[in-house]
Amino acid sequence: MSDEPGVSSGGDPTAIDSVVVTTADLVAAVESRNRNRRDAVLRITPPFTGRMRARIHVAGTEAEYDDPEPIHVQPRALLADDVPPFPGSGPESWRSLVADSVREEVVLETDGESVRVRVLTLG
Repeated sequence: MSDEPGVSSGGDPTAIDSVVVTTADLVAAVESRNRNRRDAVLRITPPFTGRMRARIHVAGTEAEYDDPEPIHVQPRALLADDVPPFPGSGPESWRSLVADSVREEVVLETDGESVRVRVLTLG
């Protein structure tokens, strides 16, 4: 494994130093979970490198994966603690609040290992 950021390590999730997610995926995942419609997560799929993309995914719909398996991140783990649940009315201001409340870092838990990574948003 290389110590250079961004160099592929394949199966080692500790190589991840940043996770990129679109605000649309993050908002949709949080909203979906708040409305109890689906068990939406943000999925990071191997091979693992320094900078990884997290995309919205419905948990439990995985295909078979060899080791390592994808990492599932609960969408609220990327948000500040004070973001309220999805409201019954006024969802546009709530969506803006979610988009503006993304943490700078998150700890990923994978197979008994923890890795602190930066969170970067697109859109």
